[in-house]
Parts: sequence; C-alpha cells; structure tokens
Amino acid sequence: MMPPLLMAFFIILFLSGDLLAQRITYESLRMRDRQPYLFLEHLAVPNPESDEVTLVSQFRLENNFLNFRRYQGDTADGSRQFYAEPTVRLNIRKRSDDDSDQRQDSRTRTWSETVYTETYEQTQSSTTFVQNLLKTSLQPGTYRIESTASSNSRSRQGVTSGLRIPDQDDTDFAILYFLDKQSENISTERTPLMNMGRNVYFGRDHQIAIWFPAIKEESEYTMKIEQLRTQRRDTSVVRTVSEYTLDPQNFLSGLYPQIDMHNDRPHFELLDYNGSNETGFFYLVHIPNSTFENAHYRLRLYKSSPEGEEKTLVRRTYQSLWLDMPVSLLNLDIAIQMMEFILDDEAHREMRRGSQEQKERRFREYWKERDPSPDREYNELMVEYFRRIDYAFENFSTPQKRGYESDQGKIYIRNGEPNRKERTFPPGGTTREVWHYSNRTYVFEATTGFGDYRLIEQR
Repeated sequence: MMPPLLMAFFIILFLSGDLLAQRITYESLRMRDRQPYLFLEHLAVPNPESDEVTLVSQFRLENNFLNFRRYQGDTADGSRQFYAEPTVRLNIRKRSDDDSDQRQDSRTRTWSETVYTETYEQTQSSTTFVQNLLKTSLQPGTYRIESTASSNSRSRQGVTSGLRIPDQDDTDFAILYFLDKQSENISTERTPLMNMGRNVYFGRDHQIAIWFPAIKEESEYTMKIEQLRTQRRDTSVVRTVSEYTLDPQNFLSGLYPQIDMHNDRPHFELLDYNGSNETGFFYLVHIPNSTFENAHYRLRLYKSSPEGEEKTLVRRTYQSLWLDMPVSLLNLDIAIQMMEFILDDEAHREMRRGSQEQKERRFREYWKERDPSPDREYNELMVEYFRRIDYAFENFSTPQKRGYESDQGKIYIRNGEPNRKERTFPPGGTTREVWHYSNRTYVFEATTGFGDYRLIEQR
C-alpha cells in the first residue's frame, strides 16, 4: 500500500464526474469555495437528577453567512465597526407511535446574539464564526426537529426527523460525542466538542466519548470505522481504517456528562456523581484521524452476544473536512496548472499528459517525494505552496492580470514572504517596492498605478 499522502482534492473532484465535464477555472473554484458552512448537531445527554434526557443542540455559524451592517454606536476602541444579529430557532415535536407528529407536544427554543467585527474582511471570513448551544429536557421517544438559522434577510432551514431519545436502561443504544482533542492521552477533563455537524477536522486526531445507557456484561462491544467511496450513488466501502474492541475494564461508571459553553465554545466534561440515579456507562476512544485520507467515513458500533449474534447500537456517516483547503486543490487540473511556477516546461507538459489516473499518479509521486511528514496525510510543503497561490491571487491581482501571473506573485510563490519590504517614491519617478530575502533582493516598479508592479532588478 502506498504510504499516506494528502488526498483532499481527490475526494471532492476526482469522484465527481459532473465537475470534470465542466470548464473549470481557478476563479470558478473560488466562487464554489465561498459558500458558507452552517453546522448543527443534536446530542442526547443523560440527566443525573431526572429520568428525562437533555437534548443539547450545538451550532456554529460562519461570519460569511451572517448579514453584517455598519455599526453606528461608539467605536472609540475600533472593535465595533460592523455588527450582525443572528438567530437560531428550533421547533421540537415528539412523534407518536403511529409515526405522526404530536403538535400538542411541541416546544420552541431560540438563541440570538449580536456579533461585532473590527474590519470588513472579518465579515467575509469563513474561518471566523460564532457558536453556541441550546438545551431542552425531553422524555424518551422519537422527535422531529425543524431548525432555522437566520441573519436579517439570510436564512437556512433544516429538518432532523427520527431523532431518538433513549430510555436510560436501553442496552441496544449508544450516543457518540466527537471531541476536538488531538492528544492520545484519554481523560475525563473538560474538552472542546468538535461542533462541525457530521464532520471532523481533516489532518488532525480527535477523540470520541461513547455513552451507553446500559450494557450487557456478557456482550463484546466493537467500533469499526470504514472509508467510503462516494461517487454519485456509490457509497461502497473502500477499506477499514480502524477497528476497536472495547476493553470491559475501561468502561466508566458513576459519571455524568456536562456540556456547557467555555471560552465561547461548547465543551464536554465527565463529572463524578454519587447520587442514586444511574446514568449508564462511558467509554473514551482516541482516533488517529491525522493518518486518514480526506474522505467520507462510516462508523459502526455494535455488540456481539456469546452466540455470535450482532446488534448495531449506532451507525454514523461523516466526512473528514478540510475547511481552509487551498482553492487549487479542489481540482487536479487546476492544481497541476499552478505547478508551472516550480516545474520547467518539459516537466510541466509531462505532468499534464495522459488520463486523469496517470496525472493523479504523477502528482502524488511528485509531492510524496517532498513530504516532510510521510506518516501523516497532511503534506505541509504542498499545502504551503498552494496557499501561496491563493495569497498571490488575493494580494497581487489587478484588472489586467491575475495575481499568480504577476511578477510579484511569481516571486512570492517561489520564495514566500520577504524578510522585509520597503517602498520608495523617487522624485519625479515611478514608485518602487523592494523585497529583501536572506540571500537576494528583488526590485519592482509600478506600471499602471493600480497595484501592478513589474520586476526590474534582481540582486
């Protein structure tokens, strides 16, 4: 098997025949990349003080979804230049035994907040977000949850049907809590929740806390994670990436979970409980996700009886999501096109030649040879190169030329950020910008007055 290699763009593009059939440009990929993410996840949490279960709905809204306005109040400290007023509303209905909604047993939960930013760029950011949670106590049963996230004229709706709230003596059920903790050290201390809906961060490990309302001591419990192929309607299994047999000695009892906001982020913590109300059992697992490809996965937790009969307790499909993926990596042909700045003409022609499979193989091999951390999927060197492409486009583009095609863009792509920059304004002459690196200096001269500089000297 080939050692781990970064695969983010292959899942998004190679497995999408529709995209391959289109005329794709770097600019069109940027437009796709600007779609904001809204994450929402509902978690059932045992309540040590009651037979009811607490439904915790955690959510996360990116700034580029929010509708910001200019702030008219006191801005003396500069921290409140723009503001938005997002709202998240949940309508929760219990379903009856005949699978119909019981409208008389429904409730609404609402969160709203005023969000401020210092700059316009922050209002458009996909890496800055607001997050929070809503709590509701529910009796065991099956529920339908209608959600609406809105910010002035912008709105997005969703429905979760068939959400099951278990009895606390149910031995055929389990709840997963994805924790954003990279360390292999397993502990019950306060830990940030992933809060990415049905996704996890690509390129870094995480942990999973499992709640069993009840267990059967004679059963064996196993958790399996499988990588999926997601081409059109094909969701077949590619391979099993992890399999864990849960050690009976590591089941935790006498604990109850607490989910609360801490440092503006939902956190999970297991606390000691000495009361009479049993809250079931917990199990903590470390997931080496940094060694997994950027792909879709299916997690299955099941128990096996001494007779070999299997019973699935929970099944979950999720994606390893790369939120700040460089734009070029969304498409193989665009990625290869952007390698013209580090390949000579012959090598670049060879990289572009042949079928998609042949180009993919050569692309993999090129970056595999230069991977500073081959034991992980995240290739820092490759990521840095394609991030420079994005930076060049964003900072050096003019009406006449794309940023990565400009002289400054090409120098930045090859050499990175200069150690020092200086701009001079010769009397009666043209503005010049000098970039100083440790072993060389580049001198650029303005040409149009719209930020377009050409290289006039290298020393």
